[in-house]
Amino acid sequence: MDLLSEQLKEAGFSTHSFGLITVGQAQLTAQDDAAAFTTEVLLPLIEGDGKDIVLYLHSFAGFVGSAAIQGLSKAERLAAGKHGGILGLIYQSAFIPKVGDTMLQILGGQYQHWQVPDTETGLLNIIDPKEIFYADVMEPLATEAVNQLRPQSLLSMTSASGEVFYGSAAYDKRRTYIRSNNDQALPPIAQDAFVAESGVDWNVQNIDTGHSPFSNEPRKLAEIVVSNVKAFIETY
Repeated sequence: MDLLSEQLKEAGFSTHSFGLITVGQAQLTAQDDAAAFTTEVLLPLIEGDGKDIVLYLHSFAGFVGSAAIQGLSKAERLAAGKHGGILGLIYQSAFIPKVGDTMLQILGGQYQHWQVPDTETGLLNIIDPKEIFYADVMEPLATEAVNQLRPQSLLSMTSASGEVFYGSAAYDKRRTYIRSNNDQALPPIAQDAFVAESGVDWNVQNIDTGHSPFSNEPRKLAEIVVSNVKAFIETY
């Protein structure tokens, strides 16, 4: 994500990233991730600093972020006379859960061929992550990215999503889904299904990369993100 952040900073935007707390922590659930995202990132930025922000949610972060944004949209906060809020949502190769979904259910009830659950440690490992996540990323970036990966809790895969809020009217015309056309982790057909089954409208845009365009095409991805940020701002 560092390369994308650099591009966005060049375009005049500050960035703030969040690491999932279920990484390496077998006892933690997807709900724990969502709660931490809200309390450690969203509330300090929005309530504390009064900032207007856009969420960029990649892969599993879509599952987490969908449940973390209750009442934090810019539209809702404006109506309540408050400063700051979420201007819009950008999902990229991301899961879009419905209430009560688990990640495992979304994946069809079974782990993918490249996912290896370890019931002794309670953690999920990945086989050949370079091919799945970074097949089109140049070296040494691909190896560096792989070396940063850590196993994630099995509970993050089997714990149900709480209520989800991307469907709020506050995000109408403020939802973008960036479809990665060459994704090996979440094939385009799966991404299309997430969008179609979400029950709301998305502005679907395409990028000709694998799962991780922030490493492969950070400039192109930044152009897409910036264009959407500006479009969100124009709706207020």
